[in-house]
Amino acid sequence: MKLVRFSPPIAAALLLGLTTVIGPGAVDSYAASDVPLPIAHFAHMVVDARHGHLFISGGAGTDGILVTDLDGGNPTTISGEPGATGLALSGDGSALYAALPGRDAIAAISTENLTESASYGTGEGTRPDSLAVAGGTLWFGYGTAGAGGIGSVDGSGAVTLRQDSGTWAASPTLATTPTPSGVLAAAVQTGDTSAFVTYRAEGGALTRQAAKALPVPDLSDFAVTADGLHLAVSSWLRASDQRYRTSDLAVDGRFSTPVGPSAVAVAPDGTVAGGENYYAFETFPETGEGSYEQYTFGYPVSLAVHGLAWAPDGSRLYAVGVDASGGTPRLRTARDPETAWVRLNGRATTTPLAPGEAYSFRAGFDSLLGLDAGEAMIPGAVRITRYDDADPDGVLVPDPTTTPGRTPADFFGSYYVSGTAPLTGPLSFRVDYSGSGHYRPAAQTFGVPVAKYAPTMTLSAASTADRAVPTTVTGRLAWPHAHVRTGAVHVVKTDLAHPSGYSVGTVPLAVDGSFAFHDTPQVGGANTYAFTYDGGTSYLPVTASAKVQVSRATPSLSVTTDAKSYHSGATVKVTAHLGATYNSRLVTLYDQPAGKPRAQLKSGKVDAHGNLVAYYKVTRNTVLSAAFAGDYRYAPRTATTRATLTPTVRTAMQYPLATTRIGSTTYQVFYKSEVNMGLDLQVTPRQPGGCTTVYLEHYYSGAWHPAASQSCVPLYADGWYGYTRALKLFASNDHYRIRGHYTPPTKDAQTTGVWSQWTYLTIRPGSPS
Repeated sequence: MKLVRFSPPIAAALLLGLTTVIGPGAVDSYAASDVPLPIAHFAHMVVDARHGHLFISGGAGTDGILVTDLDGGNPTTISGEPGATGLALSGDGSALYAALPGRDAIAAISTENLTESASYGTGEGTRPDSLAVAGGTLWFGYGTAGAGGIGSVDGSGAVTLRQDSGTWAASPTLATTPTPSGVLAAAVQTGDTSAFVTYRAEGGALTRQAAKALPVPDLSDFAVTADGLHLAVSSWLRASDQRYRTSDLAVDGRFSTPVGPSAVAVAPDGTVAGGENYYAFETFPETGEGSYEQYTFGYPVSLAVHGLAWAPDGSRLYAVGVDASGGTPRLRTARDPETAWVRLNGRATTTPLAPGEAYSFRAGFDSLLGLDAGEAMIPGAVRITRYDDADPDGVLVPDPTTTPGRTPADFFGSYYVSGTAPLTGPLSFRVDYSGSGHYRPAAQTFGVPVAKYAPTMTLSAASTADRAVPTTVTGRLAWPHAHVRTGAVHVVKTDLAHPSGYSVGTVPLAVDGSFAFHDTPQVGGANTYAFTYDGGTSYLPVTASAKVQVSRATPSLSVTTDAKSYHSGATVKVTAHLGATYNSRLVTLYDQPAGKPRAQLKSGKVDAHGNLVAYYKVTRNTVLSAAFAGDYRYAPRTATTRATLTPTVRTAMQYPLATTRIGSTTYQVFYKSEVNMGLDLQVTPRQPGGCTTVYLEHYYSGAWHPAASQSCVPLYADGWYGYTRALKLFASNDHYRIRGHYTPPTKDAQTTGVWSQWTYLTIRPGSPS
């Protein structure tokens, strides 16, 4: 499995300021930009470092073999080699062999003068394709779908077919070691698997070592390791890090990373290059963990089949990418592909540091390449230089503490230094890594912020307390790490007697940052304690407050009026009475007529008897209140009373013809000849929505009994209401009485209800004589 080295503590810790870096982002230092190749398609590539050439074939539809310098520049074409596919260099590097399937031939081309020196016919319909030089002989795979084989060309130019006694489902692809050897491997895809055969090539003959179907359903390329002992097989559907032993094609260990599509190549020193996915490739050691470098073409450019080739000294890796249709090839040159990037990670105890605070700084490493077995630290030398105002040119930190690598953090080990932050100015560390073996050098400068900051302050206090009883407020200052002991905590108290606050001293700080303030409050109400840590020489000030509600006695307070009910326009005498208090005798009287907002009636100190008197002209029901705002020892209090307005009701009978005395009561006399009896009522003041009800009673059997009533009906606009009743409904010479009742609206009534007086009447028959 490929290692992904992003240590969780590094991701979570402080990432410090970066000024210079050589790491995974510095790709341009190690890989050139893509160079377009002047061919329509790509088939194969061979590196001829001795003569400074890259040979690139384009397959069917091309007319020659492209030749460039080792940077992909100065292109030229070896013409007359149509449809060239597979390429191979002779053992001494003097000849380039090119398979020409369309001509059923193999061309030999001088690497000195780039001209064809010989052509070897392979027989009609053989269509040679893949080439390899092993055991001093040139081998070629040939054939078409359904029939294939392996042939050879010896030193005299003699061509021999059917060098393998077995059968092939198609023209086999051949591979051998990157330097001359007697190992040869051949393979062809056969449905969901691929048929592989390995050989010993000696004296122009092949001896089978092993034959096996491997689980590769999309064979595109494979390679033989530098020592000839294993195969690396490219696949996308079944990408695997398994090594197949050439002696028996059994799985024998693992490569350091899986081999993806679409190409794989081995350097003479054993380093492997393979596809990471369709659009990227990487270099990695044969065994161990991780990889050296990863390179990306980027969608839609993908790695071409057989598109990887090594320089013999391993200093360069060449890769060809093609578009989605397999055309417009471009060359990528990866320089220094056998060394891995190293990224330096720096982390400190916190951010920022306060001047004078102790710090610890740790430098760690990330890389795609894992350590070799038995290694606990990344190989190479590490220098850490500290910069501050006292040492602007830097001073080397001697003998930083080392911590061996461990999982899951610090895979490569780390270096640790500690000290004290400067009192003024910035602090930074430069970490220089020398590089070693397959690890590149790296350098990075980390700035450690140094600035005053405010610690956090928390307070704890009772929400309520009794006056003149001791109470305590506790607090704690907290820093994010070890800190300098500096500064003090000052306390300012605010209460009713000191609304602007006053200093009550300084409280000592314990080692753990805790403190406590003790007080016996003499003033009731809100007592606020403001604690301010001044920060000393290293920190910013911080303030927090705690509020304690201190108890106060409840004063005696009442408000009364000289009557309970009044007529409109009457003057109400309002008296507030305040009992014992401490330092305030101020009372405020308010009136709130029905349907109107409250207004201040009078405010002032009560007299020697504790009274405050005001006068109020009542026009509607009114709530009267007295308020005491409280003082140092007595709490606020409000008392209320109500002055009600009783309207006046006037009544008048309509046209009685006479009066008479019956006992002590005066009766209105009506005659039935008048037809109707009427009663008029007027209410002053009246309120829209109010109504009146008329009650008529009949006297008989020694008592008054209800005779008729008029349900509650609205008054006229002028406040009057007229009630009539037919006289024929009355019994002659009997006694009656009548009166009305005014009912105010049920909501927002401005007056009380009121009854009129009784009016007595008697009805006589006929007409007056």
